[in-house]
Amino acid sequence: MAELSKDPLHLELEDLVAAHFMSRGCYVETSLKERAPDELLELDIVWTDYREPLEERNPIEVKSLSWGYPDVFKFFGWTRYLGLKPGHFVHKGETGKSPVSLEHVAKRTGIRFVHVPQLTEGVEKHLDELGLPQPAWKGLTELWRFSFAARRRLVKSLNKAVELGVCPESAKAAKNYRHLLNDVVFFIPDIKERVNELFQAHVSHPQLALSAAWECETKAVNFFDPPSSPTFQRALYGGLHYPVQACLYISHRARLYILKALVDYWLAVQRRQIVEVPPPKPPPGTFIIPKPDVLTDAMRAGLAEMSAAKSFRLFPVFWQTFLFSWGGFLLKDKTDQEYADLEKETGVPVDEIPIALSAFDKLFPTQGGWLKDVQGDSRTCLKLMPAAMRGIGAYRRTLQGYVERYEDLRYTDQTTARLQSDHNSTATLLDCAEKDLVK
Repeated sequence: MAELSKDPLHLELEDLVAAHFMSRGCYVETSLKERAPDELLELDIVWTDYREPLEERNPIEVKSLSWGYPDVFKFFGWTRYLGLKPGHFVHKGETGKSPVSLEHVAKRTGIRFVHVPQLTEGVEKHLDELGLPQPAWKGLTELWRFSFAARRRLVKSLNKAVELGVCPESAKAAKNYRHLLNDVVFFIPDIKERVNELFQAHVSHPQLALSAAWECETKAVNFFDPPSSPTFQRALYGGLHYPVQACLYISHRARLYILKALVDYWLAVQRRQIVEVPPPKPPPGTFIIPKPDVLTDAMRAGLAEMSAAKSFRLFPVFWQTFLFSWGGFLLKDKTDQEYADLEKETGVPVDEIPIALSAFDKLFPTQGGWLKDVQGDSRTCLKLMPAAMRGIGAYRRTLQGYVERYEDLRYTDQTTARLQSDHNSTATLLDCAEKDLVK
């Protein structure tokens, strides 16, 4: 795998901080920009602890080098404007500020200052003070750094696809979709409206990856019924064509965001912040135009069934973990071990993991289900998972100590070759020149 920077700065430092929170079982969002229509603000990181009775969003500002009090007060103003907690101000460089001055500002604003001169020094101590659980295993934070880096490179491949005219229209559509998911929806305060925006966007972008692959291959744009193509097959199974893989990633990310929004909605109903009452019956002879329900029948039925699980509130963390550090697959011959590890990382108990894994089936029904056993493969895999993200899941099995080499798993089918292929897709994504992201 590619080598991570031992002295991360800027986006890589943000990845490091975000990785620490992910490794402690938090739900993490990054690089959130509000545009109305011009850019108003950007939050580097927002983390949420779903174990708490009230799942509050906690903002983080990350500074690699020099900074001053204007940066602090700008961040403080953003949090007040958004109605968020004061948050954390993480900085790497020397402060140049007196401890008394920092303490005064911290006391008046409620901002927590966290100095991280080394890779882990400062952050781990701070997270311990917050009462967050320890990482489930030693290399988990490093794995999450790889995951954040790989996802940023996938998004970068869309920029290059537009710039180099590889699949410009599909890439633009994918970028706009990601902007809606990552930026626009976060800043919608009404939970019902948030769910509706996410779901409407999801049904409007059903086949982005197929569209991108078709455009790569034929230069024709087809967003409505794009056929499968050799380019799509090479992206999905062979680990090539990163813009197509980026579309697969964004589509799964959309499903995750809808799940998270529905859990937030359900929790608000439990707290009676949202009171669901049937609309009043109109007088006889009155003509009305019914408003669309914010939840589909599948969503309501899925919520009713999944919310019976005691750990339902943790399902967003579970799926963020399963998608982006487990690679969307499980090793069938190690199911007991993998379930135990998933419980340690997400808080979802082993006996409720099958319910958690059914979430996509209940919310987004598809023929044959989302998880499937692949012929000649000893894995149970999530459909349409990009190879570069499966490679993160493959790499974790070596970092976690299952084996040092994939050959040591001793599979007699095609699993070893496929794990290695996925690993190579991720390594190439992280190492290649930007112009090669579209090959």
